[in-house]
Amino acid sequence: MKRGKLIAGMCAVLATALLVGMVSTGWAASDAHGEYNSLAPHKIKDLGWRVMNFAVLVFILVKFGAKPIGSALSGRRKQIGEEIRDLEEKKVAAERSYQEFSAKLATVEQDIDTIVEKAVAQAEIEKAKILERAEKAAEDIQRQAKMVIANEVTAAKRELKDEVAEQAAVMAEEIVKQNLTPTDQVKIVEDYLDKVGAVQ
Repeated sequence: MKRGKLIAGMCAVLATALLVGMVSTGWAASDAHGEYNSLAPHKIKDLGWRVMNFAVLVFILVKFGAKPIGSALSGRRKQIGEEIRDLEEKKVAAERSYQEFSAKLATVEQDIDTIVEKAVAQAEIEKAKILERAEKAAEDIQRQAKMVIANEVTAAKRELKDEVAEQAAVMAEEIVKQNLTPTDQVKIVEDYLDKVGAVQ
């Protein structure tokens, strides 16, 4: 079909060339008196040779050049079509990438806010845990301090009681020694002996 169009085009060019040749030959053949004689036999013969040469040239071009020229044009058309399709695919991919990037960019702020909120919530949880541990440690320290103080107070009371008892015994002994007469001493010894004898 492409070859037929090419041949039809060549025939149209040949007919146009024939018409132009006839007109130009007629103008060149006008003599000095202004007569116009385009149908002179030698001029028609010359025109015939020219047209035949042109026809042979067109035939040779169509016969041997139509296929390579057509295939070259077809290959170039195919290459251009592939390049256009490739560019369209790249354009579609670029638009898709741009839309994805725009969507991601639109959600970045929201993601940042979410991350910040999570970090703040986690920090609050950690703060509560630290405060709870600190309060528990303070309670433990207070309890241990109270126990140490109670133990120290108990030990001090016991020591004070022992010391008071010892001092009281010493003081009582001194008082007894000062107030006891020799007659009282003999009487105490006799009473003791009587009690021991009664027991036996």
